[in-house]
Amino acid sequence: AVASSPIRRAGAFDNAIPEYASYVDKAKRRGTPPKDLGVLKRTINEQSIDADPVTFSGLRGCDGKPNCFSTTGDSLLEDRILTGVDTLISPWRPPADDPAPFKTLASAVKEYKPGQSFIDGGGFAVVKETDSYLYVQFEALKKGYIDDVEFAMAGGREQGIQVRSSSRVGQTDFGVNAIRLNAIAASLRAKGWAIDEITPKTHQDYFYAADDARDQTFDKDRRKGTEMENGRMDRPAIG
Repeated sequence: AVASSPIRRAGAFDNAIPEYASYVDKAKRRGTPPKDLGVLKRTINEQSIDADPVTFSGLRGCDGKPNCFSTTGDSLLEDRILTGVDTLISPWRPPADDPAPFKTLASAVKEYKPGQSFIDGGGFAVVKETDSYLYVQFEALKKGYIDDVEFAMAGGREQGIQVRSSSRVGQTDFGVNAIRLNAIAASLRAKGWAIDEITPKTHQDYFYAADDARDQTFDKDRRKGTEMENGRMDRPAIG
């Protein structure tokens, strides 16, 4: 049997897009947040043959599903893909002349536009904010899926900002976490931040899973703004 996620019938976050009114009475599946969010002691490379274990204070990693990105993950690609797709990203690095980089980051996150690229139409809300940690929840428009997004400056600015963006529900996220992080990152790059864009070249398996899900879903809105809005995946003929 498949366990069902908690269902919520309530309004979205205050900054939900106007179209949310059409779905406000629909059942919402928020999912269950991981119990170990936040900056905690983490260990990578525990099962690696060629890399030594490293323990540090940081954000949670991902579990290999193509619905998450994190700056926490095993050092070697060959180890990361043993549990699924590669979801490791590099820390976000602020410019040296930014006197308060975490405040700059927090401002960029709060300026995010719900509904951009047809995602996060249910809006978002800051759950926890300190001088070095930010936890935000983002909600999908129709079914109310919640994604947990965290940022942390756990080791000093020279080590960059740790990042994690993950869906609670489902095997794939239809590309939502990549779209969201790329949008926030773009606004920070304009201020001199060094942040790698998440692309099909950097995370090929993640994007293939997202495209495959978009291609097969009955929800055509999942294909809005993508190459599949007016076309479908080429699949090999069987038989």
